[in-house]
Amino acid sequence: MESYALFKDTFFQEPTLENARHMVSFLENGMVEKLAIPAITLYTVPDLPCNPLALYAKSLAPGRIYALAGLRRGLTREGNAGMAAQARDLMAAGFDGFKLICKPNVRRSFRFAINDPLFDEFYAAAEKFSWPILFHVGDPPSFWQKEKVPDWAVHNGWYYGDDADIPSSEALYEEIFDVLRRYPALPITFAHFFFMADKLDEVRSLLDVYPQVCFDVTPGAEMYAAFSEQWDKARELFAMYGDRFLFGTDNTGCQGPTRKNNLRKSQENIALMRRFFETGDTFDGFGYRLRGLALDKKSLDKLYYQNFFRILGKIPTPVHPVRAAALCKEYRNLIAGNEPFAKNTIHHLEEMEEIFGGL
Repeated sequence: MESYALFKDTFFQEPTLENARHMVSFLENGMVEKLAIPAITLYTVPDLPCNPLALYAKSLAPGRIYALAGLRRGLTREGNAGMAAQARDLMAAGFDGFKLICKPNVRRSFRFAINDPLFDEFYAAAEKFSWPILFHVGDPPSFWQKEKVPDWAVHNGWYYGDDADIPSSEALYEEIFDVLRRYPALPITFAHFFFMADKLDEVRSLLDVYPQVCFDVTPGAEMYAAFSEQWDKARELFAMYGDRFLFGTDNTGCQGPTRKNNLRKSQENIALMRRFFETGDTFDGFGYRLRGLALDKKSLDKLYYQNFFRILGKIPTPVHPVRAAALCKEYRNLIAGNEPFAKNTIHHLEEMEEIFGGL
């Protein structure tokens, strides 16, 4: 389940309680036994309800929903003080770990590098306390190449090749590798296979050096094409390093007026991914001609749930209502009242504070 499932539209301007309630539909419809919500809280006013909304969704299905908190970040160095204390408060409120995002376009506004010293206290605490981190670093290399970037990526503002404010793909990797060298026991899972599905030898080397690092298989469609093109090598990797890969979908199932259709699309996405990993079929999927990996049951069980439970536990952390209500109040106090979308954001935060106060 992706963070944008909390929003009513794809412009990330209005998160809603209704969408948080709809997340429970995945459980009600038997699509999954448990799910995880990565909530991204960055620095704009509409982001602020995401963490409380994730906790609210958890409260609707105790023991079945995990939530990964987004760190609230400022646009100035002074605005990022106390990041480790913020993280401790989020964990105490009922989160199971963190979702960090360094999608390149974020750097247009948030100028700090992944390895900037302002993050060090958070990384040190996460390493010390083994806080799980799901980290989106970078994007497909084609997004920097004018002749290869897909039209849909350009439409979303994800062409980076001519933007001096955005680092190269190689520079972003070097930033995160510097973090790993300094905090080698960080329990990081890299989203979208770290956009390295075409570099499986480098993946093996990275997994050998950093035993806490894992990768998820959330599409990135290009990932599945790369696996298909290196079929033998990909199957060997999943067999040898089966403890290091996690299932993920980027499903939302909540946005827009046609909830039933959205759920169906999510079901189709899961079915497509399962066909890829469970069978040796050759078929069309994600815009490519794919060849399934036909993994054995042992590897599939690790991919689908065992690795996740090892990292985040078999039972999600319960919501602490008092601390969740305090989080809503804290975020409410950050809003001056005249920012775009302030009125709706304040309303949602006040409503959730009242809900948590009654739990």
